[in-house]
Amino acid sequence: MNRLIRYVFKHKNTGRIETKRCYLSQIETNPTEALAPLVNNADYDLISRDLCFDEEKGVFVGDLINVTTWFGNYIASVKFGEYEQDGSGDEYAPSKCFGFYAEALIKTITDKDGFEIVPDYLVQNSMRELESYKRIGTIYDNNEQREES
Repeated sequence: MNRLIRYVFKHKNTGRIETKRCYLSQIETNPTEALAPLVNNADYDLISRDLCFDEEKGVFVGDLINVTTWFGNYIASVKFGEYEQDGSGDEYAPSKCFGFYAEALIKTITDKDGFEIVPDYLVQNSMRELESYKRIGTIYDNNEQREES
C-alpha cells in the first residue's frame, strides 16, 4: 500500500507554515528530490509528519474536521493511535481500538434545546464510523480552535 504523507515545516523567522505531500514510494526511491527544498534549508524546522486518512478529501492526521451526525455538528481533530470506542451508548464497556479516529475538541456542546451534540461515547470515534465529515483546516492554522479543547 502506497501511503500519502504530509510533511509540515515552519519557517524559523516568520512562523509561516509550509507543507509537502509525498507518497512513501517517492521518498523511498528518491528522498532528496521530494523534500530537499525544505529539509535541506536551515531556515525551516520540520514540525510534523502526518499520515493521510482520506486522500479524496485530503484529510490527514492533525486536521480539523466538521463532523455531521444526527445529534448535530461538532469540530474534531483527526488522530492516529490507540483510543476507546463505545457505540453502545454506555451500555457496554468501551473497546480498545487502534487506527484513525476523530476526537471532539469541545466535549460538552449542546444544541439549542440543551441536548448533547457529542455524547460521552462519541468523544473518540473511528473515522470509518463517521456518517459525514468535511476538512476545515489543520491544527497549525486554526490555533484558536485548538486552544478551546
